[in-house]
Amino acid sequence: MHEHADWYQTTPAGFVLAGDSAGGGLVLTTAYLDRVVFATNWVEKLVLNYPDVPGAQIEDTSAGIEFKEFGEQMRAFFKSFSSDTLAWGSYFGTVGSIEHPLIAVINAPGIERLPETLVISGEFDPLRLSNEKLVTRLRQTGVAVTHLRYNGVTHGFVDQVGYAPQAEDALKEAAKFIKA
Repeated sequence: MHEHADWYQTTPAGFVLAGDSAGGGLVLTTAYLDRVVFATNWVEKLVLNYPDVPGAQIEDTSAGIEFKEFGEQMRAFFKSFSSDTLAWGSYFGTVGSIEHPLIAVINAPGIERLPETLVISGEFDPLRLSNEKLVTRLRQTGVAVTHLRYNGVTHGFVDQVGYAPQAEDALKEAAKFIKA
């Protein structure tokens, strides 16, 4: 995009990256590469929908979440859906490390240089606590972060436009964030 901005009829910087789940983690890593590793600063904003956050080290992904129905089944689901487990099985397997800054951006040096970020999470998302930990970590380093947590929904809820009103609202909020 940067090199071919004229052809795309856009500017060579000021990009907004968005992603959900593992794609949110990839967007975070891409922004880290842009801002910290290569210092190109082409990325202006991030929209992370319930991002996978390797390295957040959440012991109990269901801690503090009240399940009125199917509590034991939901806790088992949450336990199997931890961010580090997903990262280990999907991102780097036997060739990487959870300490690597491109995998565990949350713990990487220089994250204070990340761009303004919107994090959207769901009340019953197994990644909710790691999302909240990411928001806290970014704020501690001075990154401008907006966090929206939608009640009554789980992981992947933004895909439920027309079914879950929270999905439509989340998309509207993301559009406002991008335009601001």
